[in-house]
Amino acid sequence: MAASGAVLVTGAAGLIGRRAAERLLASGRPVLATDRIAPPGLPFEVVPAELTDTARLAALVARGVAAILHCGGISGQMLAKDHPAGIFAANAAGTVTLLELARIFRVPRFVFCSSVHAYGDTPAGMDPVTEAAPLLARDAYGASKAAAEAALRAYAAEHGVAACALRLGWVYGPRRTTPSLTARMVRDAARGMPETAVDHDGSFPVPLLHVEDAVSALLAALDAPDIAGLACNIVGGPSLPVTGIAARITALRPGWRARFTPGHRLAEYRQGDFSIAAARAALGWTPQVTPEAGLAAYLDWLSREPA
Repeated sequence: MAASGAVLVTGAAGLIGRRAAERLLASGRPVLATDRIAPPGLPFEVVPAELTDTARLAALVARGVAAILHCGGISGQMLAKDHPAGIFAANAAGTVTLLELARIFRVPRFVFCSSVHAYGDTPAGMDPVTEAAPLLARDAYGASKAAAEAALRAYAAEHGVAACALRLGWVYGPRRTTPSLTARMVRDAARGMPETAVDHDGSFPVPLLHVEDAVSALLAALDAPDIAGLACNIVGGPSLPVTGIAARITALRPGWRARFTPGHRLAEYRQGDFSIAAARAALGWTPQVTPEAGLAAYLDWLSREPA
């Protein structure tokens, strides 16, 4: 698998990594795709490699890559909750391994998928939330992303690695397989189920981000002129309460509704709306997919391909 001048995409079998690889290839840019598994049916070859396998990753980067697009790792706070050390190994230590390889092999560009979960609870009164807010995550997933970002800033400042972190919102869209309330509601509606039971009152705000907008931001960061040490919020607009997401799904599929649990508030992060001014200025990026359009496309896709 030749790699000279290719973009190394980690997590290329996942929701974001797969779509990024597809769009890079469609634009004529060579891709060297890797993931911990190489599932059948992908439209490109995937080299199996764990993020903790330094030798395997070094062999890939040594082929000569133009950039690293790091989409791999544990992809949400709902995964591996009983194995926090594994979350840190994949997300924090795995990112450090790739940053070190970028330093050794002088990779020109490094783009990292971070998360708004790295913030934890955002400061009261900061509206909208900028990248100046402290990273105070209180679960292993968010903390692993914050730790990876700290390493990224150090490699950028001390070693000149042209690396940036994109703090992605809650990504949804076709081919999502990991647990998500938005995905569950959309899937139930697409399959003609009359309702989805939700175990809280639906007031929790969600910073939705369609997968196409997430990938557009990543690709913009690959080509932006000066990103070393940069961190940007990447969200699809003001956060929506779960009730608002459900209302939009019901408008598209009137036979479905969400049944909420009154008086039960979700014990999750409390975050304000996120500013995307930094992404607009540094990357020239703004979201293009409205929640209405994104949910409609997601419903249509699931109706055609329910798996």
